[in-house]
Amino acid sequence: MDLGCLHDLYISGPIRYSTSLYNLRKRMSVVRAEISTCYTLSQRNESINDNGCSVSFDKSLCWLKAEYGAKVERLCPFTYCPSVPGCEQVANSHMVTRVCGLNGEWQDSNYSQCIAVVEEYQHCIQGFCRVCPDLLRDLVISVSLTLSIVSVTLLVAAILLFSIFDSIQCRRLSIHKNLATAFVFRFAVLAIWTIVQSTNLFKDCSTFNPQPLWDLEWICKTILWFVIYFQVASVIWMLIEGAYLYSRFTVFAMRHHDAPWFLYMLCGWGVPLVVVICWTVVHEYKSRQQNTFCWVPYAQGNHLWILSGTIGFALIMNFIFLLGIVVILVQKLRTENSAESKKIWRTIKATLLLVPLLGISNIPLFYEPEQPSAVYMLGSAIFQNSQGIFIAVLYCFLNSEIQNAVKRQLSKVPIEFFKPRQRFETERTYVPENRNITKHGMPMEELNGTKKVPQETTPLNQVVPESQIFSVSTVPNTRSPDETD
Repeated sequence: MDLGCLHDLYISGPIRYSTSLYNLRKRMSVVRAEISTCYTLSQRNESINDNGCSVSFDKSLCWLKAEYGAKVERLCPFTYCPSVPGCEQVANSHMVTRVCGLNGEWQDSNYSQCIAVVEEYQHCIQGFCRVCPDLLRDLVISVSLTLSIVSVTLLVAAILLFSIFDSIQCRRLSIHKNLATAFVFRFAVLAIWTIVQSTNLFKDCSTFNPQPLWDLEWICKTILWFVIYFQVASVIWMLIEGAYLYSRFTVFAMRHHDAPWFLYMLCGWGVPLVVVICWTVVHEYKSRQQNTFCWVPYAQGNHLWILSGTIGFALIMNFIFLLGIVVILVQKLRTENSAESKKIWRTIKATLLLVPLLGISNIPLFYEPEQPSAVYMLGSAIFQNSQGIFIAVLYCFLNSEIQNAVKRQLSKVPIEFFKPRQRFETERTYVPENRNITKHGMPMEELNGTKKVPQETTPLNQVVPESQIFSVSTVPNTRSPDETD
């Protein structure tokens, strides 16, 4: 395999590894570091050597000053995988050689041993879309995918339960359904994006330095666009949850007039659309200037504040709404004659119930450090991908209204359907327990035409009025956080 000069093998600079699970700034590539070294020496006027060869860059490595006739050896410019057995020895035994001529000029570099590494020890280096084994990376990907799938499954079940019972329909529940829908699409598309990135679906892995498949770039951009859109939409719907919930605790709850439903839909789905389109226009312009593939890295640039500013504003507003709700709860608890410890516990309980619904848990993860630690990346993957699980469990499966609706539906099933048929049996005969049954299995009243229609003795199930959606009432004799007008 004629690789020629290895500068073509390492042309990528600092990149940002962006997936659905975490953003990790990778180390500067070997070649980029060599370029930086030669550039720094030239700026300091330390690259000229009057007694030999000056500093030189051969498109792969930076060769420092050397004396006349000196033979210099350097390690091959690869990113090795030291965790793979035997690869550390390969890295230390394969060299690049270059001779400083007697005329003060460098001769051509000899990369034959490096080419042998590419041909015989591919498992020891990063290339051909292959990366070194990373337990943390694999763990984060597995945790993210698992939690995303579980979240989608539980949220779909929650949406079905929210939709099939007419007796519990209300404005608050409609907001819940849209929030759950936004999270379903968010986690589903995020899982697709993670799989696509980890399998290098949009790269040509037949070369050492993988080349992007430009014909499929529009598919890659479409997936990434929906990842960003549903992430913003889910946060905006959490803001709507917080604003609506806070309005139920204030003087707005006394008003009988509520905003039209299309305004909720316009804010929940329209505002994210406008925000993401604005970001798309700016980022597409930047990407064309830098000739990047599929908008990656997308989590960079000053225009990122179009997205992060919108999300940050929504989370801060929800935090303010949460503080206002806690203040109102404390004021109401003081009017009761219960013990102080019980009051504190009820306030804490109400606050904790609202944290996943309003997305307050995302605030500590809003700022990403330059070098994220393992705890940060794993914790971020768990918190961000399990939010759908908390919403489905707390506000659907543990919801008393949902549980009562399911019980009423199950109570409509005939009891005889679950009971085994009671009979007395002998070897030859079958004697029914009811003596009014004939040998043909029909009641005597039906044969005589005198069967009486029983009168209804129990009232029909009444429609449950629009009421609280929270499963736990935090304050007795007061409005719960999810109570509607």
